[in-house]
Amino acid sequence: MDKITIIEEIRQNKQLLSLPQVLSEILEEVGREDFTSDSLATIILKDPSLTGNILRLANSAFYQRFNEIKTVNQAISVLGVTTVKCLALSTTVFHPDKIAGESGVEPRDFFNYVLGIAAASEKIAQMIGYESPEEALIAGLLNDIGVMYFLHHYPREYRKIITRDDNRQSLVDAEREVLGIDHCEVGSHLAETWKLPDYIVKSITDHHSLTDIAQSETLSNIVRLAVLLAKDNFSGQYYGLEERLDAIHRISGALSLSKSKVDEISFSLMTWSIEMAEYLGLDIGNYEEMLAKANKEIWQSYLTIENLFKERQELSRKLLVEERNRGAIESKNIAMATLSHYLNNAAMAIYGRSQIMRMLSDKGNSEKLIEQFPISLDTIDNAVKKIVAVLEEMKKISPIDEIDFYNVSKAMNIDDRINERMSEMIEDSRWNAQVEVLEQD
Repeated sequence: MDKITIIEEIRQNKQLLSLPQVLSEILEEVGREDFTSDSLATIILKDPSLTGNILRLANSAFYQRFNEIKTVNQAISVLGVTTVKCLALSTTVFHPDKIAGESGVEPRDFFNYVLGIAAASEKIAQMIGYESPEEALIAGLLNDIGVMYFLHHYPREYRKIITRDDNRQSLVDAEREVLGIDHCEVGSHLAETWKLPDYIVKSITDHHSLTDIAQSETLSNIVRLAVLLAKDNFSGQYYGLEERLDAIHRISGALSLSKSKVDEISFSLMTWSIEMAEYLGLDIGNYEEMLAKANKEIWQSYLTIENLFKERQELSRKLLVEERNRGAIESKNIAMATLSHYLNNAAMAIYGRSQIMRMLSDKGNSEKLIEQFPISLDTIDNAVKKIVAVLEEMKKISPIDEIDFYNVSKAMNIDDRINERMSEMIEDSRWNAQVEVLEQD
């Protein structure tokens, strides 16, 4: 299977998700320039189940209307043609029989996820004062229509996707690998085929895109945030904890939504999902089953945080060791260069004195030679001591882990260390004994 084949199939096939005749007529009717609310209501009334769903939704708590809506015409007038069309789509498409058993997807888990996104989208829209919360609800409901397409048409291939070995591979990457196209793009092509508004199409396209968050794309950001807040128990979609929290922070910031409001949505999402499921007539499980899943998720989150804490501790330890090693090597290089300078100075001092003594000797200036002899001996003696001290220091700094540094500097206190060694040599009885022997000789 490949991308071009799937896109062509979407464009050519009018029964993409085995849509019932009534819904096909609705989509065709609203595509006419001269359609009316009455003509649309007439088509909807052909399907008692669809009529009941639309009236129930129009009177539900989600729309918070003061007057009861008793007719489909009223529902269309109050909710708008786009909302009615999309509600008809969602209530028709999202049914268990559309999810083939070969896919390995549990319908309850998938519908719970979809309704969680829809409920969160609607609540986010209300909290930020978005002009049409109904649009956000519809965008949330239809955001995963591409997944429904895969589950209906390519169930065996989708089983490979949700049972992938690498749970760190994103869902969209796994879909592209197996099918050549992801559900976001498929969903956008379906939405265009059904002539849904551009803002719905864009929210479907972008709902997993977490880069380049534009503040102007309000509806897309609403759905993005809802996707991050809803719990995905069906696909194995992986978001690292830090990546997810960072994305929530960035998107909620773009929406000017406070952390307390985000927390409120997260805490109430299960209740809202169950209420919406009742209005839509979808089975996502009862409260006891939902709570059992929630407890499992809490425990998994605890384990994730515990593992993250351990990883951070180990990473901090390794970074400290690596920083210490880098500092030690750099310090050792600096120290060796300094010690080499000391050796060079000492050698030059000995060489210089020897040249003076040789010059006086060659000139036969015995008096001057005798006069300079004690000074030359002191100079040579001091230079030899410095060479010995430097050699000892080179030996000492080989095990660099035991060396102290200048506060946070990477340089060692070479001057003080060499002077201390030379003082020790002067006081050392062994050195004094050697000097006495040399004097006797």
